Amino acid sequence: MLQVLRAFRFVRGFLWDGRVVPHLRKCTSILALGLVAVACGGRAGQVAPSDPATTVRAFLNAVRANSLVAMGELWGSARGPASGFIEAGELEQRLTIIRVYLEHERFEILPPAQEALLGGGERVLRVRLTRKGCTPVVPFTLVRWRDGWLVSDIDLGAAGNPALPCRESPGPPARRG
Repeated sequence: MLQVLRAFRFVRGFLWDGRVVPHLRKCTSILALGLVAVACGGRAGQVAPSDPATTVRAFLNAVRANSLVAMGELWGSARGPASGFIEAGELEQRLTIIRVYLEHERFEILPPAQEALLGGGERVLRVRLTRKGCTPVVPFTLVRWRDGWLVSDIDLGAAGNPALPCRESPGPPARRG
């Protein structure tokens, strides 16, 4: 490592102290711009999970880990992950709300129902969350992106208000465990 640092200092000193021919200076500038472009262009090689269940598992694991970055890479639309097209501040607010509503101790992906296949390359997976003795079933809609799947919609209403006790309402009841 020390040798690499010494070599870098030598090259840096040599290139920027005026002892370099002009075309070599231009080449190093082009190389530096190329490295910046590669570093900033991470979206080009981004890959979504290959099946809907893996996407939902990864998303809920990111929720549990409180990783808004990972959630932003798994939530989006057919255009791609939300982190690529929603302004950072707004994305953080949306994902924070989603994280609060989906906070859980455990989750279980339920077997697909007949209505699980939607038109336009969308799928719906139902997930039973376990949270503070409640077990709401929350539908996740997933959409195709490239060769994988992204979470595009989550019925947060089905998750129930995390600050309130389990709800007793008409419709699909949340089970107490």
